[in-house]
Amino acid sequence: MGLGFNMKLLFLSILASLLLSGAKCETTNFDGQESLLEESTHRLQVPALFVFGDSLLDAGTNNYFPSFLKADHEPYGKTHFHKPTGRWTNGRTVADFFAEKLGLNFPEPYLKPRSKGNILQGVNYASGGSGVFRTTGENQKVIPFPDQIFQFNQTRISIAETLKSAEAAEHLISKSLFLISIGANDLMGYIRSPQPPPFDLFLQNLTSTLEDKVSHLYRAGGRKFMLFGLAPLGCVPAILVATNSRDGKCYEPANKLATVFNTVLEQLVLLRFPKVFPEIKAIVGKSYETVEELVANGKAHGFTGGLNACCGYGLYNAEVQCGFSPDVIKNPTYNLCQDPGTHVFWDFYHPTERVYSIVAKKYWNGDVNVVAPMNLKTLILEFRNSPADLRVILCPKWISRAFTSTKCRLPSRFPISEFPS
Repeated sequence: MGLGFNMKLLFLSILASLLLSGAKCETTNFDGQESLLEESTHRLQVPALFVFGDSLLDAGTNNYFPSFLKADHEPYGKTHFHKPTGRWTNGRTVADFFAEKLGLNFPEPYLKPRSKGNILQGVNYASGGSGVFRTTGENQKVIPFPDQIFQFNQTRISIAETLKSAEAAEHLISKSLFLISIGANDLMGYIRSPQPPPFDLFLQNLTSTLEDKVSHLYRAGGRKFMLFGLAPLGCVPAILVATNSRDGKCYEPANKLATVFNTVLEQLVLLRFPKVFPEIKAIVGKSYETVEELVANGKAHGFTGGLNACCGYGLYNAEVQCGFSPDVIKNPTYNLCQDPGTHVFWDFYHPTERVYSIVAKKYWNGDVNVVAPMNLKTLILEFRNSPADLRVILCPKWISRAFTSTKCRLPSRFPISEFPS
């Protein structure tokens, strides 16, 4: 039987976005070279990437409104983009590496002026300084997680308008990947609070709020989710400065709180979500274990900078934000390491592009020690497409015959049997 008109429209839009993005025969990702065929296969499995959270995934959201937290100046972005983009690192983030792997454009910030066609490959809503709670980062004027979800709902309407079909929009969203990195700023706020509530009460409120927000995305059509656990916060240069650490070791009280949060997050994603969201496929990236290994055995991985930031000034190079002058008269310039790839941390809080690359690769095809209950590649293949879906990308002549031909054959290296409906 032929595909419905709305589904044909969706597949045509996917093909068009591939062609407009200038896809080449080969593309370099964090995992080496991939052929256009392999890239197109991933592209079919995940047509779009929707990104939520804080500065670890922010692609420049805060550049487009009067926030106090911005990474819109040099030398941010110097390694890959060769200019500041608003990302809080020297290059790409985990979301960017995933986009490359999936054959997608980098998801642009929701607030960035753009053509509506770009949203068919995803949008980035992440805002540096934001948290699960609306009050987190409120004084810094950021976009909290609840407002990011509101923005996604506006995007959902725009997708339906672009495709001229609510059904096609629903189909695209159900196949898309939702990335969520949130909670670190909430926990940092708890650590800094002069009179914090009992931690178990704080954590209960945090996780129940997080579940509620995920439920909004689920009801809006999201089905594939990846949530990120917290990295060892006690190793972050800003925390070491705040605690006046002088021994070059991580601040364990903060690490313990992050560990407890991660345990509860894993229970939420692996045990709770499948019960309350029957059609969800969700995984959790174990950021703590991944970054802890790079910190503990840094030299073995080529990281010789210890816990010092590559860019900044003062203790751990983290007393002043990267790119800012510590003292216009006495110290007009900040410090910048020669090779960011030798450092785990780029600035007072955020990892370098090289760390993001390592983390992304582990999440893509790692084992349950770094991502559970399955890696991202497996998650994507859990939602397999029919041979007809593949023909839309690989057999353009088939499209011109109004989606009715069955003569187009797929290459032998990707036999139809590998892609059951």
